[in-house]
Amino acid sequence: MDYALELIFVLKARRVVVLVIGILGNWKLAKGDNEHVGRKLVDHVPGFISIDCGATKDYLDDVTSISYKSDTGFIDIGTNSNISPENYSPNPYYGRQTRNMRSFQQGKKNCYTLKPEQGKNSNYLINFFFYYGNYDNKNKVPKFDVYVGVNYVYTLDLDLDDVYTTILFDVIHVPTSDIIYVCLINTGSGIPFISALELRPLDKSLYPFDFGALKNSWRYDLGTATDQEYKFIRYKNDVYDRIWYPFSTFSNSVPINTSSDIDVQNSNDGYQLPSEVLRTAVQPSSGYHSLSSYDLDRSVETYVCFHFAEIVKLTQGKKREFIIDVNGGRYIAEPICLNKTFKAPFNFVINATTGSDLPPILNAFELYAVIPQLDLLKPTNSRDVAAIMDIKQTLRISIEDWQVDPCVPIEWTGLTCSSDDTPMIISLNLSSSKLTGEIPFSLSKLTELQHL
Repeated sequence: MDYALELIFVLKARRVVVLVIGILGNWKLAKGDNEHVGRKLVDHVPGFISIDCGATKDYLDDVTSISYKSDTGFIDIGTNSNISPENYSPNPYYGRQTRNMRSFQQGKKNCYTLKPEQGKNSNYLINFFFYYGNYDNKNKVPKFDVYVGVNYVYTLDLDLDDVYTTILFDVIHVPTSDIIYVCLINTGSGIPFISALELRPLDKSLYPFDFGALKNSWRYDLGTATDQEYKFIRYKNDVYDRIWYPFSTFSNSVPINTSSDIDVQNSNDGYQLPSEVLRTAVQPSSGYHSLSSYDLDRSVETYVCFHFAEIVKLTQGKKREFIIDVNGGRYIAEPICLNKTFKAPFNFVINATTGSDLPPILNAFELYAVIPQLDLLKPTNSRDVAAIMDIKQTLRISIEDWQVDPCVPIEWTGLTCSSDDTPMIISLNLSSSKLTGEIPFSLSKLTELQHL
């Protein structure tokens, strides 16, 4: 749906109203040298799954203090490969995780199995890391698809300029089962691979949506200098391990900052943005009264989050008041919590009201591409799944892509499935498997089987 949106914000002395598509919290300036009060909850966030794909052992990352596991136990196919030391990524925030990867030369569908502690119907952030690094000495970058469950998320389409570039993105996903399958699909344009895979539980109140899933396009820490290479903010500063990128200014804007930390400890805002992110912002340049950005993404339906916090100590009675206008129309946010998406092209303008004593500010900004409804593809008929799994076990079939759902998003090698809403197996060809032994009884459970 295409919605236009107008929101009114008032930032008063010692109290700040913060809204992020349904965030309302109070923030205060802390005294100058408080040591990152927003970090106190970080070490108590349960449920992190951190996989260094292709690693041979578990370890604690020296920079992030994140405990990484090898991918043994999460997947049983593929080949471990290492990057040559001269091609290591120098990025301190995820460089170690890109020194090796798991690649998949054989199977069409190659899936990791994640079992988060919180189970189904919870909110998760899933981080993906890909670093080719010419690991195979072919200098030929691949193209392949990424799925979460049975649904398409992203096509990794690299070119020669990306040989030594880390490609990373994240998806916010609410699974309908206790197990999350993350699959790399061979589309015939190169060997799929992955460097690292992470899952982070989010508070259920965060990023509310009921229209699919969200793939992050931008997550910007505004007002931050971009002249420092590899300047990112993530865990431990961010309790949910969101990766924040520095972004200096929009057009006709200037950066502003405070040396004080923003006191998030006493805030009721579950988003828990790092103090390092909130204490920088942008405001209009001299002679301008608004912040604006246009055509941020021309191709996809978007979901946007604005983050605000006062970084100037206002005198009593003074206020900072402004209006956010999204996609040119007016929609007064009542109630505050909004669950909307916006069709491309996406643009916004933040204007000071006539009663405001100060110009508008914006501390941080997130833009997500909306992924069509997850679980739009229904899984294979459960009776057929049980039957083919028994056939696989009984006959000891070791075809690499015989894993997860047999029919969606793509069929297992040797299978043909019906095109019904709930797919069923209609053809089974095992002639290349060199099978011996008795025919398993479970074959009779494939009631729609037409060819064997």
